[in-house]
Amino acid sequence: MADRGHLFVVQADLTRLAADAFLIPCDSELHVTGTWRPFVEPGAPWQAKHEWFRPEGVQLEDGVAVLPDPTPKDPSPDQVVGLRVLVDTVGVESIPAMVSRSLDAVRRAAARATRHGGRALPLVALPILGVGQGKFPGRRAEAVRELVGQLLDFVTIHPVDVALTLRRTADFAAAQWERQRRTRDLGADFWPELTPEQGELADELGTKAAHGELSVFAGAGVSRPVGFPSWKDLLQGLSPDQKLVFTEETDYPQVAQDLNRPDLNDEVAKKLTTGKHALAHALLVDLRTPSLVTTNYDPCFENAAIVIHQDEPLRVIARQLVIGGGPWLLKLHGDVAYPKTIVLTRGQYDALENDLPALRGVVQTLMLTSHLLFVGFGFADDDFLAMSQAAQKVRDLATDQPADAKAGTAIGLCQAKGRTYAELDYHHLRSDHDLTAAARQLEILLDRVAWRCQIAGRGRASYLLDPGYQQDGTDQDRVLAEALTQLRATAEQWQGSSGAQAVRDLMDDLGWQPSAADR
Repeated sequence: MADRGHLFVVQADLTRLAADAFLIPCDSELHVTGTWRPFVEPGAPWQAKHEWFRPEGVQLEDGVAVLPDPTPKDPSPDQVVGLRVLVDTVGVESIPAMVSRSLDAVRRAAARATRHGGRALPLVALPILGVGQGKFPGRRAEAVRELVGQLLDFVTIHPVDVALTLRRTADFAAAQWERQRRTRDLGADFWPELTPEQGELADELGTKAAHGELSVFAGAGVSRPVGFPSWKDLLQGLSPDQKLVFTEETDYPQVAQDLNRPDLNDEVAKKLTTGKHALAHALLVDLRTPSLVTTNYDPCFENAAIVIHQDEPLRVIARQLVIGGGPWLLKLHGDVAYPKTIVLTRGQYDALENDLPALRGVVQTLMLTSHLLFVGFGFADDDFLAMSQAAQKVRDLATDQPADAKAGTAIGLCQAKGRTYAELDYHHLRSDHDLTAAARQLEILLDRVAWRCQIAGRGRASYLLDPGYQQDGTDQDRVLAEALTQLRATAEQWQGSSGAQAVRDLMDDLGWQPSAADR
């Protein structure tokens, strides 16, 4: 087991993240904001934010109360509840004291939580506490600085993974920039788990994403932490009266074909339907690439994208068409939302190749127009071999690229024998066969990719003019924010100028909310 934890920073809905424990803010009387109720009390109806409630059967101890985990034995992904830990963010005198209490809650949660999804270390998720309806509204700048700083110190000495889970784009930008500031000013390495080569790879991929040059192709390995069955377990579960034998040479699509079940697709859809997503889904969606591809049937990418793509919802090919330049996801092998589209048997794979070549063409186009990042993908698939070779024939015609330029990067968990393709740059995270440790290593690498993308992209300062960051900001941020606010006022005075709208657009990108109340 790893001797230290890692701090992940992710923009996501905490209630959808597949984690082992969650921190939730409350007051000194254990009152919790109404919107948390369905999460704190599974099965309870949704209620408005101002309709506070008090969970029964628990008491605060040093400002922390731990709710029992009602997860049943052998649960489906949506039956996994996790440990929910209430933290009093009102009965403290300062933001450092509140953060210190939060870290105590993380310690308690990690000690009691059951690890789900085969994780190497417990994963504890928390939001920014106390700055919404707590004691410190409007003081997000200090809260982020203190929280990120103390969490980075905490994980160096505790074998606990922590996901700072943020819904607001401004909070995500501020937390990522705080990691950048500490990296720059302190010379610290907050990804010591990565080799120098892996760090360089992550920075290269993050920069490509920031510049709009990256696309993502994700396979089944990305969804495993949600708690889905492996292909072996899935097929065996669909054949309860017959013991199936699997070897390295097993043709899984043919095994599925031989089950001869007319309800096969419907049953697969039931087993892979969820309202959750894994950490890796959120980290990949946080890259804000315009295009995603997956061979997975599950809705995890759609779940992760709800927070990121609010203005332009993620559209899913082929159950939706993509109009204009909005973000899209191609589900190459089908979709649990439409079970008849699922591709699992040998006959279904053959039909995909013969009847829907346009879907394969989309992937080939991405290999010609972007750098394609492959994660959690099985490269022995015959259909991918055909796609990559066809795309390479066109790439070979280009005269403006180096002879050794690659169409994509493939990141595998462990060193493995098998086919490789000349058009891809291959990287393996571990030389041994410790898949559990390698899966965590992949999450850490993706965390660095997302960090680099954020600090190198246009959204790096999305917090600068946000009302919640006007108090307690750094001197540099405060001076620049004042100058930009004056520029906005000037643009409003001269709306006939061709630059007025450009100034307003810039202000919006920096979080301008002239009449928004602090949240």
